[in-house]
Order: sequence, then structure tokens, then C-alpha cells
Amino acid sequence: METPEADSVAAAKTLMDEFAEGTGLTKGGEEKQNRYLWTDAFAVQNFLALSSHTGDDTYKDLARHLIEKVHYTLGRFAPADSRTGWISGLGEEEGRKHPTAGGLRIGKKQPERKKTEPRDSQREWSRDGQYYHYHTRWISALLHAAQYLENDRDKLVENAAELSLAGKHFLRSTNEHLHLFWKMSVDLSYPQVLSMGAHDRLDGYLTALTCRRLTGDAFDFSEYLLQLEALCEGKNWQTSDPLGLGGLLLNTVRSAQLAADVDLPASVSPQTLFDDALKGLKSYAVQADHSSSPAYRLAFRECGLSLGLRVADSRRDILEDNGLESGKLDDRLYLADEIEHFWSKRENKDNPTYIDHVHINHVSLASSLLAQAESAFFSAPGFGEMNTISRQ
Repeated sequence: METPEADSVAAAKTLMDEFAEGTGLTKGGEEKQNRYLWTDAFAVQNFLALSSHTGDDTYKDLARHLIEKVHYTLGRFAPADSRTGWISGLGEEEGRKHPTAGGLRIGKKQPERKKTEPRDSQREWSRDGQYYHYHTRWISALLHAAQYLENDRDKLVENAAELSLAGKHFLRSTNEHLHLFWKMSVDLSYPQVLSMGAHDRLDGYLTALTCRRLTGDAFDFSEYLLQLEALCEGKNWQTSDPLGLGGLLLNTVRSAQLAADVDLPASVSPQTLFDDALKGLKSYAVQADHSSSPAYRLAFRECGLSLGLRVADSRRDILEDNGLESGKLDDRLYLADEIEHFWSKRENKDNPTYIDHVHINHVSLASSLLAQAESAFFSAPGFGEMNTISRQ
């Protein structure tokens, strides 16, 4: 008899097989490639989790193949761009060694807004560029891959560190005020969106700390970390947005893992993040209507919350090692059950709203389902099993 965990893994496997075929990863040539950085980041972690759980190295190979495709596709200017080659400006051979040095494109179909064009907030959603929070998501995927793909470890950690440091281009200092732009141009030369993401500075700080921990003196993170720490100071991270809440829970676990090796400032301490996450969960639980039509809901945003809840629930030992009362999550775990149950129904996946974002929805749901069995692939990499790299 199949267990609920086995059912979840089987469902995730089906979703990821469909994603691999639908985005050109397993069928079709370069012209069929449909690479999108956020979705592909979670897909890498899903493939690694599937390989670990099933013992099937096919999924490990898919994770490695996807990383290569993302770097070659999104580390270069788009085919329709008048510019060619690596975004970083490196030559072909050096660019292949350092594909993330100039950042990575989002993967949107419409070309970026030119610097001389007026801003259009509606059109901006469909235009290419570079998102800071997509960088941090891909960094996490690379670090998990480095832990599991042993032969590629040093290269992947170096790629992660170089992408983290590319984030410095999102920072600007004006009138003695430091600002982190949400979205930059493809070549990182000018901002596309002037606002700052609610949790971008938190994501950036924790991923940069992780990269520094794994690279030692190979890269200089000192100034960048000081800038991000200053941006985090005194920040209230509370949100009732489901995707943001899920990310905050993941960052709570990441902060708790880092706290064993790093002296964290109060603004990003496990207790601060956990307290703000609990407040956000309370607000979300009051306003959420999980009985409403799929036409008015976004699966990937809700599955971001269920993923965060699954990981936090599975890593209670780490939370409790930091003095956090993990039992306070107990009366919120039903949210993850409801979200996964709703979006696992075929009739809800057949809704046009789901189909419009099918790849990111499939991958996000698969992540949440897999986190019950393989939560380690969705928190922070285990430092104890990864020594500091030697830079290539």
C-alpha cells in the first residue's frame, strides 16, 4: 500500500517529467529551450531531491543538464538582442568558466526597456532584465547542487559566489541613502524598476554569508555584506503575501543553520525572522480563502507558502537548537495540506489561470510535495559536509 509520502513523491515525479519535456530539457534542440531563472532554480532542487529519494541518477543528470542550459542561455544576451555573447563581456572560453559573473537574465520573452524609453509598469512584467531575488534563488540551487554533484562542487560554489557578488550592481547610494533596486537591465548598467523588494536585502545577506562561508578568502564579500547588513537593520519582515511568507520561513531555517557558524545581527536572527513569520501566518490565515475558484488564485504563490511550512516543520530540530518554539507552527500546517490538496486536483490544474503559468506552477507544487520527504534540498546546504573551495 502506498504511503502519503510515496504518493507525494510520485505526483512530484509526474510534474517534473512534464516540466522537463515541456521546457525542452529532455525533448527538442536549442530552439525548444524555455529557460526561466526562478522556475529552473526550484527545478534543479526538485531533480536533486528526486534523485536522492528514488536513487535514480537520471534526475541527477537532469539537474546538471539544467544548470548548464541555464548558464549558457541566461548568462548570454538573448538571440533577438543586437548584442551577442556573454553578458559579463568575457570571451567565449572564459565566459563558459564564469557564466554567472555578469549575472543571469530573467528569461522573459519581451526585450528589456531601453534606457531612453519611458517606464511602463504594466509592460515591465513581461520584459527581460535581471531580478535580484531570482539571483538569490539560483544561488541556493547552485549550492545544493554543489553538495550533491560532488565532481562539480568547486565550480558550482564559485559560480554561486560570482553571482552573489554580481548583486552589487543592484546597489546605489544617493544622498547618503543606500538602495537595492528590484530589477536591473540585462547588462546591469541601469535600473528597470526603482522600488526595493520586501525581502531582497534579507535574501541577499543570507546567501552572501553562505557563499563567504564556503569560499573563505577566495572572494571579497566584506563591503557587500556590510551594505546589505545596513539595509537589513531595523527591518520588519512581516508579510501576509503567501510567497513572501514561504520565503520568510525558508530564511528562518537558513538563519538558524547559519547561526551555528556565524554571529548574526539581530535584524536577521532566527528569532526575529520566526516572530515576523508567525505574525504573517496569523494574518494570512484570517484572510485566505482556500475554497475560492482557481481562476482567482495563483498556484505558485500559494505553493511557496506550503513549501516554507513543510521545510520549517521538517527542520524543527534546527529551530529548537536556536531557542525557537517550533510548536507554534502546529496550528498553521493545515494551510500546506489545503494548498497541496487543492492544486493536486486535475480540474484545478486544467483552469486557464494555472495553464497560463504551467511550468512555474508545476515546479512549485512539486517542491512543496517533495519537501515532506527531502526537506534538506530546500533549506540551506549542510556546511559540515562541504569544505571551503579552492578558487579555479
